[in-house]
Amino acid sequence: MENIPLLKDIVILMAVSVPISIALMRMGLPTVIGFFLTGVILGPYGFGLVTELHKVETLAQIGIVLLLFTIGIEFSIARMLNIRREGIFGGGFQVILTTTIVLLAGLAFGQPFSVSLLLGFIISLSSTAIVLKLLVDRGEVNSPHGNLSVGVLIFQDLCVVLMVMAIQTIGKGAPSSASGIAKGLGLSIVTFALIVAGVTLIIPRLFNQVVKLRNREVFILTIVLVCLGTAWLTSLAGLSLALGAFIAGLAISESEYSNQIVAEVIPFRDTFSSLFFISIGMLLDVGYFASHTLMIALAVIAIIGVKTIVLAGVGQVLRYPLRLSLIVGLSLAQIGEFSFILIKMGQEYGLLNEALYQGLLSASIVSMALTPFIYQRSAKLAYGIGKYFGRGGAKEPSKKSALSNHVIIVGYGLNGRNLARVLKETAIPHLVIDINMDRIHKAKAAGHKAYFGDASHPEVIKKMGVEMAKMVVTAISDPITTRMIVKTAREINPAVSILARTRYTREVEELYRLGANQVIPEEFETSVEIFARVLRDYRIPGNIIQNQIDLVRQEGYAMFRSPSIAGERLAKLTAVLEKTVMDTFFIDGACSIAGKTLRDLDLRKNTGATIIAIIRKGEAKTNPAGDFVINEGDILVLLGSHAQLNAAFGFLTQVCPI
Repeated sequence: MENIPLLKDIVILMAVSVPISIALMRMGLPTVIGFFLTGVILGPYGFGLVTELHKVETLAQIGIVLLLFTIGIEFSIARMLNIRREGIFGGGFQVILTTTIVLLAGLAFGQPFSVSLLLGFIISLSSTAIVLKLLVDRGEVNSPHGNLSVGVLIFQDLCVVLMVMAIQTIGKGAPSSASGIAKGLGLSIVTFALIVAGVTLIIPRLFNQVVKLRNREVFILTIVLVCLGTAWLTSLAGLSLALGAFIAGLAISESEYSNQIVAEVIPFRDTFSSLFFISIGMLLDVGYFASHTLMIALAVIAIIGVKTIVLAGVGQVLRYPLRLSLIVGLSLAQIGEFSFILIKMGQEYGLLNEALYQGLLSASIVSMALTPFIYQRSAKLAYGIGKYFGRGGAKEPSKKSALSNHVIIVGYGLNGRNLARVLKETAIPHLVIDINMDRIHKAKAAGHKAYFGDASHPEVIKKMGVEMAKMVVTAISDPITTRMIVKTAREINPAVSILARTRYTREVEELYRLGANQVIPEEFETSVEIFARVLRDYRIPGNIIQNQIDLVRQEGYAMFRSPSIAGERLAKLTAVLEKTVMDTFFIDGACSIAGKTLRDLDLRKNTGATIIAIIRKGEAKTNPAGDFVINEGDILVLLGSHAQLNAAFGFLTQVCPI
């Protein structure tokens, strides 16, 4: 009988984590906490039921690789270039400031320079895996605070190689060489650029060839090869595995295969990434934690406080509103997974004694475990602090140029830009407000009144003249800010019309509850556009398509506004669509009706269905008269109920045998 210890360990891990996760979800807590608890219970410091720790950790690393791979797919090269400001300046300031503060604090407490520097490196890193998972789960990767968070995290990952080199130099007893470290960093950056260029050129071409085979198994194997292969390649260059996987995902982010690749990878990603969080929980020494709870708690508070303040300051330097800066600070206030690499190196080189090693591990795990709780409450906490201290950064329009009966456009992205252009061409008074200075400059260059500021702040939106405005349009991708803007605008001006843009239909009900007059969910509008384009490809007349669009929108948005009667609305919509449907019938050479007129066919009298158009040589002949002659190759467009269309098809197939 075969005995596979690793298989037994995985079964035990899953058997414990599943019920714990279910219980936590019912309490409204994130599943990440359940994974941490599973690791603590089953690890060597708990009941010790898991024996293959090293192999579990290896599988956990695969989970991180797959997680970063899927995150990379959701990005694009163009978007990465757009957040280079957040990455280079934001990430650079954060790493340097945090490391310096911790270094000075370590020296003040009597720690050697090498140990203090190591502590600075460890604390400066945040958890890419946890933060990105939370952003993805909440649909906030593309939000302003998501951009800043991702930019900082990417820069931190790039810095890991430099930190490893510095620790190796210090640990081996060699004098620290600034030129040597700078040379190593330069080499890493060049290597990173070469890998990005190579992967971007090779991977899309590889998938082009694989897709031609139309073999799902080969397609999945290619995904795994690209993901793990690129990660392995970057590890050979001294960079992190996760960074390599992110590069691979980035390379195919704009290809037509990206959606299918994500669908294939998600089950593997979720399974392996859960093992990562479990493996982190296994590191926690319960006995040490119990005997040093106060010290660990103070350390965690200090770490979260320092990193939040530093990141909030960085956000202010980059001219983000205080509220968003605080959200980023609270979100990235934990110690990251790559810090565990540095902690282990510090122990191996004798830089950390056992007490300091266990203290760092405990504080790191606790800070990571607290992240989901902090993240859930960061928006409200940041809003309260920002409202008390911050003014949002907007300058009040001059009295001479003060507007009334105008439109306030929040956000100058694609939606805001198109709306502003149309309003300008139609001479409708409007102004733009955004927290991105580059967009403000572009709006002003296009001839619009534009102001920098956070529209969710009451004082800022008051300065935009919301009390005299006719309409407020939120055209941003930040759901938290959108809800705050709707609530604030409605409280200040009960009469203003508020149109909110959101990504998902599940957010519609809450926005209506907060006071929005109209909510446009992109998810719903995409579905409308899809069926409209399908009908156009079948040469369905434009007025019929528009009628169907109007019907679906009318009934669909009514459901969103009244979720309690959604079932009734949906049934009504289905009934209407079932009563009036369309189909087409092709007239081939065997049809005896070819050469006859519509009056001779008399389809409506015989079946009840109506011929509303005839497609001939790609052109639609709408509302044809009774003397219209049917030719071979024509396509009849039929309108009627299901029963009428069935009768029409039965009648036509008699004269047009298959």
